[in-house]
Amino acid sequence: MVDAPVILTIGSVCVGFVLFVTAASGVRGRWHRGIVIALFVAAVCFLTAVPLTVALTAGV
Repeated sequence: MVDAPVILTIGSVCVGFVLFVTAASGVRGRWHRGIVIALFVAAVCFLTAVPLTVALTAGV
């Protein structure tokens, strides 16, 4: 069975990827700059900070 930290990490990476693709789409669609920057920052957080925090707290 898959442990909770693994599921949380996979979910976080999936959400980060969706946010990153949405931000890239916003750049091409000429969305408001603040929204695009916020999406990129959120994507980086979900792709790096959350998995790293989960890995460190899970004792990997």
